[in-house]
Amino acid sequence: MPESDDIRTIKLGLLGCGVVGGGLVKLIEKHRPDFLANGFDLQLSHVAVRNPDKDRGIDLNQMEVTTDPMAVANDPAIDMLVEVMGGNDVAVEAGCTALARGIPLVSANKSALARSMGRYVEAAKQGGAGICFESAAAAHIPIIEVLDRSLACEELTLIKGVINGSTNYILTFMERAGCEYEEALKDAAAKGFTEADPTLDVEGIDAAEKLTLLAFKAFGAYVPPAQVHTEGVTRISQVDIRLALELNHRIKLVAAARRDRGELSLRVHPALVHRGELLADVDSEFNAIILEGPGFKEMTFLGKGAGELPTASAVLNDIVKMVRQPDTSTLPGFRRAESRAELADTSALKLCYFLRLQADPPKVNDVLTALGNLGLEVLSHAQVEHGGANYLGVITDVIEESRMMSALTELGKTAGVGQTPVFLRLDKDNYRDIVEREQSTYFGTSLER
Repeated sequence: MPESDDIRTIKLGLLGCGVVGGGLVKLIEKHRPDFLANGFDLQLSHVAVRNPDKDRGIDLNQMEVTTDPMAVANDPAIDMLVEVMGGNDVAVEAGCTALARGIPLVSANKSALARSMGRYVEAAKQGGAGICFESAAAAHIPIIEVLDRSLACEELTLIKGVINGSTNYILTFMERAGCEYEEALKDAAAKGFTEADPTLDVEGIDAAEKLTLLAFKAFGAYVPPAQVHTEGVTRISQVDIRLALELNHRIKLVAAARRDRGELSLRVHPALVHRGELLADVDSEFNAIILEGPGFKEMTFLGKGAGELPTASAVLNDIVKMVRQPDTSTLPGFRRAESRAELADTSALKLCYFLRLQADPPKVNDVLTALGNLGLEVLSHAQVEHGGANYLGVITDVIEESRMMSALTELGKTAGVGQTPVFLRLDKDNYRDIVEREQSTYFGTSLER
């Protein structure tokens, strides 16, 4: 171990000391012997919290405590600012203030970064300071490091995954407990898996913000969250869960950014994932991210996406990385010469779809015939009884989304359909390939082209 005279002390300013901030304090104490063995020490010297009198289960007596984030950001004694307070206006102002005066920033605030990326980049340039935000993208999955360094020169075509641990926990709970969405949300909130405002999770907003950061690192193109097609899980019902299982699928909130022939498509929405796909096996608060590119075909990352220690650990790793490599910066990081891309028109996308319809058993064949007459080719279907009613679930062949919307309007008028049809997209662009593979496996035949 280095002599005490050789130990560098890095003074940290901390904004926020809730679940993640409290976890960070604990991890710093736990790993202090490791820091010292590498010739440095981390000292939390100034922290901003909303309520200084709140019992957090940790000792803050050795640091200056304030309710003013700007006082921490402007503190001349700090060597690095760590922002885990959340929110936008004050968080952005404090982070950019520190950067502009040359203080490196480690942030777990995906919303502030995704919505004010330009301000952060300009402040970092002005002060010559770095920004790291691994914890903002997928908690403990080191995806930003991979995109910025290991795959910096790869021509990525797709980045997708389950990147919100809260909604994944909710959907898993609904499936296992056989309950509706509201009960699953209460359980997730009780376990601390949701944001303070759960709508950020369940409406897909959190995932859209993360996707903005991931797409920026993967493709070099900045697409604000407001331009990401975003749908949440609040309309998913138990009957959808059951029909998906009958069709050998599971429902996940999937975020995907695809680049194809100069067009970029960013989408967050619930999707049926075939049980033969890796994403289907990602349960509870876990996240998974899949990358595709011609150089390596496919690469998958899996880790916890919610909870105190997974996020706090990612924050600490960023801090240590910046201490060991002072010039480290992941925003903007490795620049791509060609980063412009037109946003694809969502209505023109061609996908496979799941439809849920209420139809009495004697009327099912009539409904299937009506689907065909509307130009919707059914690849597979199943029925379940739920709440005294019979429901039909179908998976269609690939169709343009605008045509699907038109067909849904007509389908709602079809005799034998008891409720307005509900639709979900499939994770795979072409489900027919999966059907053919299954038929070949079990029956030695395939669908006719």
